[in-house]
Amino acid sequence: MMSLSHAAALAAFAVAVATSGAALAAPIPDGKGAAATLAVVKHVCMPLLTGAKIEDVAKTAGLRNGRDGWVLPIGGKRHIEIDPPGGANPHVCSATIIHDPNAGASIVDAITAWSGRQTPALQPLKTQEKVTGALYQLTTSSWIGKAAGGDLVVVYSEDKTLDGKPVAGNLDQASLTVGLTPSAS
Repeated sequence: MMSLSHAAALAAFAVAVATSGAALAAPIPDGKGAAATLAVVKHVCMPLLTGAKIEDVAKTAGLRNGRDGWVLPIGGKRHIEIDPPGGANPHVCSATIIHDPNAGASIVDAITAWSGRQTPALQPLKTQEKVTGALYQLTTSSWIGKAAGGDLVVVYSEDKTLDGKPVAGNLDQASLTVGLTPSAS
């Protein structure tokens, strides 16, 4: 059963897509965490990277400012922790995504569909590339291209234990990084 906060996040995302005026070239996968992750890219990170204030973005995106910073609840223990641009990283917006196990592929599919609809389209740099370290295995996908205001890169990386189990209890954990390097004037 979908929680009320998850339903609200999906509804807000659907309204944002429906009212954006953009034609959808490919459907956005409606997986657990995918809609919320894509909403963070489009409605949190992109506005922040182009000068919006976190307080204004938080109101429209449904973020909560808690003990651990800005958070987008997805439902239950699932959530997205936002690390807005600032200080040493003024051109980088990051997030930690706690989502249902094995939902990473639907998140990658959602970002891939969105990236292909950008003008010009973002190009995939890595597609679910696996790297095994001493303690964890990472599966990373990334996209790169031009955007209004500069060069855009989006990186999604999912963490698993060496035996492929979730690292956040019974939920998966992933990192999202959105970087917008301003064009030289």
